[in-house]
Amino acid sequence: MNDTDSRLLGYFDAAAEGFSDRLRAVPDTYWESATPCTEWNVWQLVNHMIQGSRIYTSLLRGGSSAEFMANLDQETLDGDLVTTYSGAVAECRAAFHAAGALDRIVDYPFGPVPGRQLLGLYVVDAITHTWDLARAARLDERLDAPTVQWVLDNFQWIYHGVSESPITDGNRYYGPPTEAPTPATSAQDRLLRTMGRRLDQG
Repeated sequence: MNDTDSRLLGYFDAAAEGFSDRLRAVPDTYWESATPCTEWNVWQLVNHMIQGSRIYTSLLRGGSSAEFMANLDQETLDGDLVTTYSGAVAECRAAFHAAGALDRIVDYPFGPVPGRQLLGLYVVDAITHTWDLARAARLDERLDAPTVQWVLDNFQWIYHGVSESPITDGNRYYGPPTEAPTPATSAQDRLLRTMGRRLDQG
């Protein structure tokens, strides 16, 4: 992985803003709709993204893996969803931009990682769940192409040493790839299939 820190932070912004754009467009009638993440409806998916931003912030500021797991499924939604999400992302962005944050080893629950790798993990989660939200709420499913390509190019680095990931067997949080990619498959489809998404179901 040879990207500059400023480019890495740019991928964070692209992924977070992509989710925010879809969140602003969710019709009021879709909050209880099912998502491609079968355990969550739209409301619960947004909750996951807000809480995820908050616990990544905590890790970057010295929080523990035990705190991460304890807060992972907590309900965090209060007030306007867009405002709550924007506030959580702004805090997380500031934590990644703090001096030394990308080099600091954080207590990620599935293996200690430097902040730079944690940023990669955040980007994968955010961009994948952007598609989940778009599919569930019948919104634009096109993801930021440079970010998608960056994730594909750095997939092994992002998940290196992480015990629960799409490249490990028998994990609890990721389904198996839905089909083998072909040369004609788009980069976005390759990523989504790698993340266990079924593109033929809407």
